[in-house]
Amino acid sequence: MDRKLTLWQKLKAYKLQNNVYAILMLLVSVILSSAVYISPLKEIKFVPELALACATSLLATIFGLISDVFVKFKTYQNDKLMEGIHEFGINNLHFDKQKLLEDLLQTCHREVWISGYRLILTSRLAPSLANAVKQGATIKILVSPPWKSGFQLVYGDNHRVIDNYCQVFNAIAKASKEIGRSVEQICEVRFISKPLFSDTYKVDMNLITGPYMHNRDDDHHRITANDFFTYNLMRTSKLYNLVENEYLTLWDEAEETLQWDRYFKAVEQIHYSDLREKEKMELISNACQPYKAISA
Repeated sequence: MDRKLTLWQKLKAYKLQNNVYAILMLLVSVILSSAVYISPLKEIKFVPELALACATSLLATIFGLISDVFVKFKTYQNDKLMEGIHEFGINNLHFDKQKLLEDLLQTCHREVWISGYRLILTSRLAPSLANAVKQGATIKILVSPPWKSGFQLVYGDNHRVIDNYCQVFNAIAKASKEIGRSVEQICEVRFISKPLFSDTYKVDMNLITGPYMHNRDDDHHRITANDFFTYNLMRTSKLYNLVENEYLTLWDEAEETLQWDRYFKAVEQIHYSDLREKEKMELISNACQPYKAISA
């Protein structure tokens, strides 16, 4: 049985709530202008005329906005897709995940969660992540790396990803140093052998995820993940809680964590030596330490 949305839920699904807020603010302004018109201030020259003109102008604007909301509401009223997306817990659909995350990271000051295999997109976001660190954010990164079975099940063993990892970790470490804090206080990286079913990002309270399809890239004909679309979730929805719980469950199931002192030694060796991908991978894997015993 379909659950009926309330009028307010429908207005939010149709993205009309801001119009309603504007109408209410203008209505308050009309009331204030009317109060000025009938108050003792009316004895002051030009005040009654100015108050009356403001009230009249604002009323005209209100009627225009109400008409606009009504027309849009009736236009969208039979759009079950918009209602269904809202009821499902999706706040909005996006087709450019990088731009969405960059915009959110500009004002991030609490926390960032990241999950992924190759960290291709995350490496592009490295400057934005560094900026978030400088604004006070802490970071949790969950990775299914190439030396674990989860990565190999999805991508095999012929992908160059260590440079992406280093770009992300180095940017965070540098930003931590610039604000006078240790990177251990700012960022924790865990590695898991289980496959990840979607890349998940949490920027403060905004939870960003979405499905992706595996295809072969045009250049090297290797399997790659293509984002189909991206959505950010409403905090009050069941889907938000499910995705957040999935991340936390996998986070707790991780077998290894990055040991930063070992990492800095490893990355220095990578930087000053001409190493193959397998050698780089071995150095980074050796920079890890067990997080906890793997459950039986």
